[in-house]
Amino acid sequence: MDHEKYEIIKYDPNHLGNIIIGGVYAVESLVFFYYIFRHKARWALCLPLGALASAIGFFVRVALDRQNVSIMLYVIQSMFIVASPSAFLAFNYMLYGRFIAAIDPHFGSDKAQPKMEKSRYSFIPPRIVGRVFIWSDVTTFMLQIAAGGMLGGGGTNVSLIQMGDKLFLIGVIAQGVCYLLFTALLTVTLMRLVSERQAAGLNRSGRGCMGLDKNTLKMAVGFYFSSLCIAVRSVYRIIEFAQGHDGLLVSHEVYLFILDALPLVLAIGVWALLWPTTTLDRIASEARDGSQAYSMESGNAPLRLPSSDSSLRN
Repeated sequence: MDHEKYEIIKYDPNHLGNIIIGGVYAVESLVFFYYIFRHKARWALCLPLGALASAIGFFVRVALDRQNVSIMLYVIQSMFIVASPSAFLAFNYMLYGRFIAAIDPHFGSDKAQPKMEKSRYSFIPPRIVGRVFIWSDVTTFMLQIAAGGMLGGGGTNVSLIQMGDKLFLIGVIAQGVCYLLFTALLTVTLMRLVSERQAAGLNRSGRGCMGLDKNTLKMAVGFYFSSLCIAVRSVYRIIEFAQGHDGLLVSHEVYLFILDALPLVLAIGVWALLWPTTTLDRIASEARDGSQAYSMESGNAPLRLPSSDSSLRN
């Protein structure tokens, strides 16, 4: 890599494209803020804040000049666009525990050790799942912030910039692996749920499929659609940083739009169409009704069960 020919950015950012993507993120952020304040779901604030940070990152790109790059602006847009999606992953991690509380009418009854309470659908205590994966998310986020600092502070110091690229690569690989493990955990949960409900015949109405009621099915589809989009973005970022600063992906902005921005817009956009709190309440209600019906058929006394949200407030 020649120091004299080195360019921190290899193209003139497309103003219209960045404004459109930034605008979409901003609209999604406003929608999420509306849902959060309407439904008093403060636990989900990471979602609109992450979308707002991404919007800022793309708006800042409009001010970048390839011939006279502002290092400060470059660092801001780089960290906001690459690192802020950690907030989207954190939302899915926290949503998992609430999903468990909704589908498992017995969850939340252990007052002695609420943090370590287990569910028959999750081989890891749901509250521990959120904490473990969110801490992994924070760790990878800090790695990417440090890498962004190296890229910005390197100036024309090629070795420091290459080190920043490698640190970014480590961060996105670790983030992708953690989310892959989370997706595997979610899959096990859904397999157990499908197996149990099909065996019990609780979905007699036929409104869902595979033994799942329509609201549980919606939530499962939302999880998997969001996860697929996140996976596409993760693979793109891994390949990009593996190629280095002279690679094909980093040299053409169209890949940033198609393989990073679009998948993430869709990954969180599914929750704008299917806001989880209302769906979770319906799932919890149907799970309680199903449990009570099963108890009456089997001659057992029905349980008094907590709501999906209150069971995770501790």
